[in-house]
Amino acid sequence: MRLIYNLFIYLISPLLIIHILVRALEDAKYSRRVSERFGFYKQSLKGEVIWIHAVSFGEVKAATPLVRELLKENPSKEVLFTCTTPTGSQLISDAFNDEVINVYLPYDLKGSVKRFFNWANPKIAIIIETEIWPNIFQECGQRKVPLVLASACISDRSQSLYKVLFNLFKDTISQGIVVGAQTQADANKFLELGAHKDRTFVTGNLKFDITPPDEILDKAKTFRDKNFNNRPVWIAGSTHPGEEQVILKAHKKLMKDFPDSLLIIAPRKPERFNSVHKKIIDSGHACIKWSDFKNIEENTNVLLIDTLGDLPFFYSASDIAFVGGSLFSVGGHNLLEPASFGTPVITGPFLQNVKEISIELIDVGGLLVVKDDQELSIQLNELFTDDSKKDQMVSSADKVMRDNKGSIENIMKLIKPFI
Repeated sequence: MRLIYNLFIYLISPLLIIHILVRALEDAKYSRRVSERFGFYKQSLKGEVIWIHAVSFGEVKAATPLVRELLKENPSKEVLFTCTTPTGSQLISDAFNDEVINVYLPYDLKGSVKRFFNWANPKIAIIIETEIWPNIFQECGQRKVPLVLASACISDRSQSLYKVLFNLFKDTISQGIVVGAQTQADANKFLELGAHKDRTFVTGNLKFDITPPDEILDKAKTFRDKNFNNRPVWIAGSTHPGEEQVILKAHKKLMKDFPDSLLIIAPRKPERFNSVHKKIIDSGHACIKWSDFKNIEENTNVLLIDTLGDLPFFYSASDIAFVGGSLFSVGGHNLLEPASFGTPVITGPFLQNVKEISIELIDVGGLLVVKDDQELSIQLNELFTDDSKKDQMVSSADKVMRDNKGSIENIMKLIKPFI
């Protein structure tokens, strides 16, 4: 199985180059640092290395508090923070500057992986959520590098794939790997794949340990007081293709009862900023881009966030948040981020990526689920009309977050013996 896997990876390797070229047409940052994706790095590492990997923007954001703790607890060691996307890399740079080494993880080609390990020589590997790469995992085992899966989870769809390749992944998953699963259900899935019972724990979800910086809260309040003039404001964050049309229709319906309401849209992918701007203009809304922002005119009813890293600020500055990636089959995005800012949250029905969190929030009344523009406009109307309903949602979501905090502490207990 491993031989077949490696042959397959090498056969499709030309497609990886094509993939980079195609993505570079959408986002020029994909054309930079291509050598890192094949295990070639310019900078040198000194001393013992703690390696932590988070695949993309969302996982990097979730991992940031854990990395802060690692830096605080290990001032004499190098922290290597890898990811696979330009947006994730930019967030690492913005959050840590030169406190960490920020590079791309190579593709799972045997040669690339060996070059990476020869260069990094990590003392420990910490993978956020679940990125299962057979050659990387095998290299950890062969080099006796402890491997911790932190805030680990497996979707039902992924588990089906892993079962097809059971012989390959059973060997991979059982090579001394420590699993810090988000939930007991996730832990059970890892055990079914062959993880060792004595090295599989439930540590919780890192996203529950979000603590909004006071500076963002203060800046958002000041910005709101200065620019929104008591207008009803709602935000649609992390939106995907097709969702903006639904959101813009809902906003038109909402404006019949709240003509001065303001919609903020933050698309998930930066390469879509221009196309989303065109959709907003074509829909007849008066729009301003955040990158061009000077002030908001009275007739402006849509603000497009066409920058990265500003979503938390606008979650804090808004009355209500809709979290995208949920109206179609994407599977949903981080519901806890807007909730952590005391903003009531609405989302769509496709929530397989945030299944357990959404169930907990729905059960206590801390999350509303809508399926189309009609339902979205109705819920927005009710929340803008009824402050007590908003307060109840915020209070319920806050209780869920407080009850589930502690993941960082639990994960650090797993990591410390290896460091």
